[in-house]
Amino acid sequence: MSNNEDKDHPGGGRGLGGNPGQGGEHGGGDDHGGGPDKTVNLFVNEKPVTVPDKKQTGLSIKQAAIAQHVPIQLDFVLSIERGGGKTELIGDDQKITVHDGDRFLAIPNDDNS
Repeated sequence: MSNNEDKDHPGGGRGLGGNPGQGGEHGGGDDHGGGPDKTVNLFVNEKPVTVPDKKQTGLSIKQAAIAQHVPIQLDFVLSIERGGGKTELIGDDQKITVHDGDRFLAIPNDDNS
């Protein structure tokens, strides 16, 4: 006679949207296929970085990396690895849609060549 509902409802849901009482601040809900967990796992300079949503900017990726102890600075130049040895520069204000496993490189902006 315990109130432990995990035995009957392992996901915590009761048919009314799932996970009642958890994660009530997931934003506007425009991520139709992502479910409640919208975090995206990236790599910045080979270090794992998690961002809260697939919509990011160059600056927000660098801020997340710094907050997660990746040794970079906000004025570093950010690029995304596109495969085949190709990269694309990502500006601080540039909007980008990120995906799990995307790899970024952040380097000091002191190349005067």
